[in-house]
This record gives sequence, structure tokens and C-alpha cells, in this order.
Amino acid sequence: MTYTNRFIGIDISKSSFDICVLPDSSLASFSNDASGIAQFLAFVSRLDNVARLVLEPTGGYERSVVDALLAAQLPVARINAKQIRQFARACGQLSKTDRIDAFVLADYARRMETKVLTQASAAQTTLVDLVSRYRQLSHMIVQEKNRREKLRARNEDRAKAWIEETLDFLMRQRQSVVDAMEACLRSDKDLADKAQVLTSLKGIGLKTACFLIAWLPELGLLDKGQIAKLVGVAPVNRDSGLIRGKRMIAGGRKPVRDALYVAALPAIRFDPAMRAVFDRLKAKGKPGKVALVAVMRRMIIILNARMRDYRATVLDP
Repeated sequence: MTYTNRFIGIDISKSSFDICVLPDSSLASFSNDASGIAQFLAFVSRLDNVARLVLEPTGGYERSVVDALLAAQLPVARINAKQIRQFARACGQLSKTDRIDAFVLADYARRMETKVLTQASAAQTTLVDLVSRYRQLSHMIVQEKNRREKLRARNEDRAKAWIEETLDFLMRQRQSVVDAMEACLRSDKDLADKAQVLTSLKGIGLKTACFLIAWLPELGLLDKGQIAKLVGVAPVNRDSGLIRGKRMIAGGRKPVRDALYVAALPAIRFDPAMRAVFDRLKAKGKPGKVALVAVMRRMIIILNARMRDYRATVLDP
């Protein structure tokens, strides 16, 4: 009997998802609803040696599938869509269909190292939804304020009144989301303890702590270089031959980086250590944004170390 590891790529859309199983090269399609997901789980249960199931984020359409796979204790990984596209191009695969994408995902799982997702608690899932809603509302508020600014030049009183009404509603709802985030933290001891660890660093408020808990669950599980790269605050070398290119940050998780940017500003004012980092780089002639990113990197490294210590005390009190 031959034992062969199987890798399953799952390409998900709003109404359905296509799968590819390697090395069998078998293809199938299921509806993206409770019935289709149940059929897919039954299909997977008939396969031996499933080493990995890989999918990419699709704006939330993948959530039901991921939850079902995690509940069934299957090894599922979620990979950044840009990485998958670059992998496909590197393999010479320029065409793009749902079935081709499913094959590329399975091939990626077979060739590349992937990290298995862990099942989040109900409170963690709720917090992720609340943080996402907060960000959506913040974007809408900025858009409405920009529209209001453009109307001032034309003295459009009626349209401006409508915008003010919309802004009032959006800001009240955003405050309700903040209140719900705080209630979510209070309802779960682990989340509350993590928030306390994060807010122990000057500049990190309760909202920023919620953003980090929701968008950076790897905090405390990686080393300092890995966490800086994951956030996107580590300088990337751009050298070739005798040319020494300018170091720049690239990639990473923009929502986390945005939250750190906001937190770094008060940290520079009120934390002597962060102020020293900022002033030292400015004295060397570095631009203000470069010095600010260095502060952000120092902050995430410190938070990573504190969260690692917290996890160690939880696992071995």
C-alpha cells in the first residue's frame, strides 16, 4: 500500500468554491453554503493522508469554509493572494480561472511551507468583526468629511446638512463599536489579559490593543525579525553588485502598521526611550518618517517580547 500526502487547493467565490486535490489531480466544485460545505467535508473525509488544505482571503466569503474545516480539525492554511499570484507566475502559469486557481493553491501547498490556522475563540472572532467595522466606519467618516470640505466652496447648505446628519450617525455608531470592543474584552479573561499587557507600553491605548489582538494574533509567537517583517516595519535591502540601494519598508499588514503609526506619535512625546530613538536618528539626518518607522519597529519588538512572556506564564504558570 502506498501512502501519499494529499494537498487540497480551495478557490472560493461568493456562491461556490472549486477544489483541486494533488497529486490525484482530481477536481470538484461545491456551493458556498451549509449544504455545499457539508458535502465538501464528506468528500475530504474519504481521502487519506490530507496534509494541508490551502485557500486565500476573499473578503469574508471564505469564513464559513474555514470555520467548518477548523471545527473538523483539518490542517487548513490561509495564504496571501499576492503570494499565490506571484507563485503562479514563477511557475509559468499566466492563465487564471477558478479551477486553475485551485490547482495553483494545491501546488503551493505541496511545494511551500505553510502555517496551519488555529481555531479562534468566540470572543476573538467577535473582536475581529468589531475592529473591521470600526475601520470601515472610520473610512466612511473621512470620505464624508472630504465631501463636506468640497461643498464649503460652493455654499451648498442643504447638501452640507445631509452630510452633517450622516457624519453624526457614523460617529455615534463608531462610538458604539468602541463600547462593544471594550465589552468584548471584559467578557473574555484571555483577551483582557492580552490587552493589559499591550497597554503597559506608553502610546498603546485600548483601541490600538484591540487592533493588535485582532489583526496580529502571531504577536509573541515569532522572533523580533519575523514580527517586524510581518508588520512591514523592517527595512528591506535593495543591493545589486556594487550598488547599495536605499533601504525601504515593504509589504506587511497595513492595518497594523496604521495603528502603530498613530500609537508612535504619543509614544515619542511621553516615553523617554522612544523619544531617544527618534532624536538619535533625527540627529543623524534621517527624515522624520524614517525615525518614526524606527520607533514603530522598536514598539512592536517590545510588545512581541512582552506578549511572549505572557504566553509563557499562561502555558507554565
